[in-house]
Amino acid sequence: MSLKARLAATLTIAFLVILTIGSVLTFRLATENIAAELTAARSVASNRVAQLIAELPASRDVPGKLASFVRAFNGDRHVQIMLIDATGAVRSLSQPAQDGGALPAWFVQLLAPDPSVTVMPLSGSALPMTGAVVSIDPRNELADTWTELSVSFAILCLFVLIAFVAVWVVADRALRPLDVIQAGFGRIGKGNYGTAVDAFGPPEMRTLATGFNRMSNQLDEVSARNRRLSEQLLRLQDEERADLARDLHDEVGPLLFAIDVDASAIARLARGDPAQGPLAERAEAIKQAAHRARREVRRILGDLRPGLLPGLGLKVAVETMVEELARRHPEVTFVADIADGDWGGPTETLLQRVIREAVNNALRHGHPTRIAIRVAPKDGRLCFEIVDDGGGLPAGGPTGGFGLIGMRERIEAAGGELAVSQVALPPGVRLAGTLPLAERTGADDVADEGERAA
Repeated sequence: MSLKARLAATLTIAFLVILTIGSVLTFRLATENIAAELTAARSVASNRVAQLIAELPASRDVPGKLASFVRAFNGDRHVQIMLIDATGAVRSLSQPAQDGGALPAWFVQLLAPDPSVTVMPLSGSALPMTGAVVSIDPRNELADTWTELSVSFAILCLFVLIAFVAVWVVADRALRPLDVIQAGFGRIGKGNYGTAVDAFGPPEMRTLATGFNRMSNQLDEVSARNRRLSEQLLRLQDEERADLARDLHDEVGPLLFAIDVDASAIARLARGDPAQGPLAERAEAIKQAAHRARREVRRILGDLRPGLLPGLGLKVAVETMVEELARRHPEVTFVADIADGDWGGPTETLLQRVIREAVNNALRHGHPTRIAIRVAPKDGRLCFEIVDDGGGLPAGGPTGGFGLIGMRERIEAAGGELAVSQVALPPGVRLAGTLPLAERTGADDVADEGERAA
């Protein structure tokens, strides 16, 4: 759940609690007020009946006084007076005020007090009336309370709504910079370390954005230094490999050739003497061993200086590498779909190194039965893909060590992209990326020829 959603949920719960507490307190206060109002009305009516009882003996017109007393309560909002005879029959009653309208049954049940009447006996001078009944009617008081509570509740809801909207607007404006900063972190996660965000919003957000920009600049500087160091390290590795390749070619190669020549000469001399048959066989064995050693030296030279075989091009170089790997790993099926073309010496050399590293990683860290290599141009870029079925990535995601890091840095330094992903069925790893294809010029062709001749 996002921060805004949690904030909205928190505000909603807080306002619902406020409304609940306010409603409970309001209903409790209303109940007390209604009870106090009706109790006061009953007390006033009882006092007036007591006063009537006291005045009746001295009255000359008792029926008229009783009728006048009853009429005095006509239109009363809370009290109804009834005069009863000895049988309990109502002989006269007042007409209370009309009730305030229909009320919800739950409201009446919740707030209305228990119905009760007060019967006060009259003196003998009031015959045939024997008693006065004081009846309290709560409906008008309940109607007034319902109106007041409805208005109060509507005002409270309006206040809560306005407060919610105000808090939401302020929080949304205050948190809006977080969306920009989050997007910036996403770009940094994709390798764009030079990302900068606008510093706006509250002071805390501006401080956060400023810190983000400082971090981004430092990451960009560190990344640039790492790329330079990586390039230096790779150049040193290339130089060391080239030195080793030259030593093998210039020192070991002639020695193997000399061994081959000497073994051939010994074999020819031994074949002239039948007694020297075993010597001829040993000389032939030395000659065959020298041939195998020279083939291994050539293979090692190819590993040390990939892509530098004169005139081969990427297609032939990769196919040659695949043939050698297939000979060494007969249990694995290698498929190479390499488009024909001259993609430039640096690009071809870089791509062959990436392919070699990816295939070696698949063989070293998995158990593949099939490795497919595809290289094809598309929209001005050279697309490549190496897919294996060796079991997929480890649980913690792609690690790759320095090999994967070096591939990624070389590809990105050349303006390309590299991605490693999981293959579902059969479980495996897909390494895919692109390299830009610049327009070839005469100078580029000369440079490529020079590199291939080096």
